[in-house]
Amino acid sequence: MKRTLVLPLISAILLGCGSSSKMAQTPPTPSWVQGRPTQAGYYIGIGSARKTTPDYQQAAKQSALADLASDISVSISSQSVLNAFESQNYFSEDFRSSIRAEAQKELEGYEVVDTWEDQNTYWIYFRLSKETYKRMVEEKKTAAAAKSLDFYDKAIKALDANDAKSVLLMLVKALEPIKPYFAETITTTYHDKQIFLGNEIITTLTNTLSSLTISGPKVVEVKLGWGIGSEQLTYSVNNNNGIPQRAMPLKVTYTERPLANNRIVTNQQGEASLSIDAVRSRKANENINIEIDFEAIVKEGTRDFAIGKILSRMKTPSAETRINIIRPKFYVTSDETNLANPIERKPLADALKRKMLETGFPITDNRSEADYIINIAASTQKTGQAGQYVQVNLNLQLNVTNAAGKSVYTYTADRINASHFEAQTAGVNAYTNAAKRIESNIVEELIERIIKGDRAY
Repeated sequence: MKRTLVLPLISAILLGCGSSSKMAQTPPTPSWVQGRPTQAGYYIGIGSARKTTPDYQQAAKQSALADLASDISVSISSQSVLNAFESQNYFSEDFRSSIRAEAQKELEGYEVVDTWEDQNTYWIYFRLSKETYKRMVEEKKTAAAAKSLDFYDKAIKALDANDAKSVLLMLVKALEPIKPYFAETITTTYHDKQIFLGNEIITTLTNTLSSLTISGPKVVEVKLGWGIGSEQLTYSVNNNNGIPQRAMPLKVTYTERPLANNRIVTNQQGEASLSIDAVRSRKANENINIEIDFEAIVKEGTRDFAIGKILSRMKTPSAETRINIIRPKFYVTSDETNLANPIERKPLADALKRKMLETGFPITDNRSEADYIINIAASTQKTGQAGQYVQVNLNLQLNVTNAAGKSVYTYTADRINASHFEAQTAGVNAYTNAAKRIESNIVEELIERIIKGDRAY
């Protein structure tokens, strides 16, 4: 009986000792996990990751590096690239985030102070000497400035050669090496003179863009539905020395609609042309805006989104052409008969003219000054009788030609019916039905065909 009681007691004691042993093996939570430490002369980075996270140790390391980068303060120098722009607060916070991200990728020289983990989470503690960080940044900044200065020098030489496109391209390229230091002062020596490199790049960019002028037609007149040839829409780009600028990309904006050929480039004579296949707007005028396509130059120089964003705020030269839209004139001829008898009043011609005028398209009595000739041929025939009612059918042919005699629109109808006690009145009713059809849809179809231009016929 005693032996039976001793065994459970021994087992309980052993289990208790084992549990105490495990509790003793779990280290206490360090103070740097409980609260963020501070250490003079060092940047601190604390990161953690749940152990359920794949590769949780690497995830914790990245978290610590991000924390370390955020501990490095970012202030905008008065001689920095960011400060060279007015109202830089519009995007300075974006750049602070961008700079921190760049700093995280470039961080070197940090050391692991400690790691700690419990059953659920892994923690890691980094620190980086501020002196070490400052020395590394200065070394990298010096190397970046040297690369940037090489592009800047090429830009200055292109400026002396009156080649604005190359100037702009080289200056965009010059920004990329020094992007991590946009908030800082970057000093370097150029031609035995100390300069603030970032400021010089931005100032030269601004001055080069403002020195360019775009010349072109102020006003162009065109008839609705007609095109505008390249000989009427030719633009030239010159610098302030009057030198034509070749290979300069231009962006075209047409207020009526987007154009397929909305990007053009100047030739050796500094000229670029465009054409519009057909002006379709029913407004009195539209506008064409031509501007230096600085966005295209930026994309050629760099694919960096942040640089593109800061440069997108720069003002670019532009020119505007007003397109005065003239309504074409129509001349109407008509041969209308009712049961083989000519009709003097011409109801279909009158209906068409009235609707055209209401829509804003002029009618002329002078055939020679018309842009389009409308020919109407209509006749009625008896088709039968139902009781006391005489049935009549009207045949209508409407053809429109341009001044060159080319057919632009055709409409045919051979089943416009009407009936009445008298055949003549039935024919009049058929003409009334045909006139309604002209006013309700035929005129609009004709105008739409004219507006669409040559491609429609």
